[in-house]
Amino acid sequence: MNSKLFFIVMLALACQSSFKRIDTLPDVFITSNDTALKNNNGIWIYNRLPLNGYIIEKDRNHLIAQLPIMNGKENGTAFGWYTNGIKRYERNYVNGNREGMHKGWYANGSPAFVYFFKDDKYDGEQISYFESGHIWQCLHYKNGYEEGKQKSFNDSGRIINNFTVKNGKLYGVIGRYDCMSVFNKH
Repeated sequence: MNSKLFFIVMLALACQSSFKRIDTLPDVFITSNDTALKNNNGIWIYNRLPLNGYIIEKDRNHLIAQLPIMNGKENGTAFGWYTNGIKRYERNYVNGNREGMHKGWYANGSPAFVYFFKDDKYDGEQISYFESGHIWQCLHYKNGYEEGKQKSFNDSGRIINNFTVKNGKLYGVIGRYDCMSVFNKH
């Protein structure tokens, strides 16, 4: 065997064995109503030890939620489902904090929301939908506070709020209401 090839193979094997995935959880599934499961100030404890595994919730025989826990804190992607099997939500956690994209759906499969988090705070564009699929709100956040354009709509798509937040101050039309003229009254 060529010495260069031998060195590359040995290096690859050494690198593989030295890296251990820390995001793998044991196949431990604890139901949310288990009396040995406790939440102590944000730390999930099972039988007096920080949990490493999954907290699951069932409705009869249907799995409706699965929350990954590592060292007692939410870590990884949590999923929720309706009893008909349609996905209800998908949420990401890092060391107990909400992080990245969180998505939700109505029971009919249409989107309910798409939110973004950074360090457990809203950050970026947050969109909520009516069950019909129309956008209800499109809000912008920075480090947990509203910042930028904010819009709300009614179910037919008409704007009911349209304003901007800049450095904590509101600019624009906060609310819009249709009024009926007394002259057009029949």
